[in-house]
Amino acid sequence: MQVDVVEDAQGPWLRVRGPVDFAEAQALVKAGVALLRGDTGSPLRLDLAGVSYLDSSGLSALLDLQLQAAHLGRKLEVHNPSAPVLQILRLTRLEQAFSLQPEINWEGALRSS
Repeated sequence: MQVDVVEDAQGPWLRVRGPVDFAEAQALVKAGVALLRGDTGSPLRLDLAGVSYLDSSGLSALLDLQLQAAHLGRKLEVHNPSAPVLQILRLTRLEQAFSLQPEINWEGALRSS
């Protein structure tokens, strides 16, 4: 899994690519919590277009990030979920639990890491 922080006019994003499984889930949570603590007020926005696989540990990481954001009075936005992400969200009937957003226009965005 690769997680990059990307900046655009609305603030920072986490762009996630590759498999999000047991071995990678905590790294995603750690990156998301760091972004939540370092940014003030904006939602935690995840671009999941590049996620090739999401297992129950990855789903748990998304739920954990949603909870962490809520504790800070913020929300988690899942943008451009890939087919594997949508598949597990639908299978578990959790697609309504997340704020699913349409595609992202990355034109003009700056990569931070």
